[in-house]
Amino acid sequence: AVVSTQSTGTLIEIYNKLKELGHEMVCGPTVTELLEKLGLPETLYGMVSTAQGWLCDAIYGSGLEKRDVAQPLAVQGYFDTLIEIYYKLKELGHDIVCGQTVSELIELLGLPETLDGIVETARGWICNSILS
Repeated sequence: AVVSTQSTGTLIEIYNKLKELGHEMVCGPTVTELLEKLGLPETLYGMVSTAQGWLCDAIYGSGLEKRDVAQPLAVQGYFDTLIEIYYKLKELGHDIVCGQTVSELIELLGLPETLDGIVETARGWICNSILS
């Protein structure tokens, strides 16, 4: 269950790997235990912590109280959509993505205007080199 640390989308790879493991395996252990389980170096602590938070905070409120089922599904859907759009933009390349407005990218990808916030976030990841 080793994740490549050389990848340009390391955070997304970690998120997807944790998602595969399932909530019980991801939300119980500490970040250090997850690093060991995934065979990752301590230098990726922040990324694993972020990905764990995305998955576990969507399911659990304060402590281990279960939240309304609709909320985690909505959050899960948001991140799945964000990651899907990120990969589409990444395929277009830095110069094209960063040379277009969010509206132009939405039109280029054939997406509804309601996804402008998600497209803006994914565009920021690429243009600000957050995940590349």
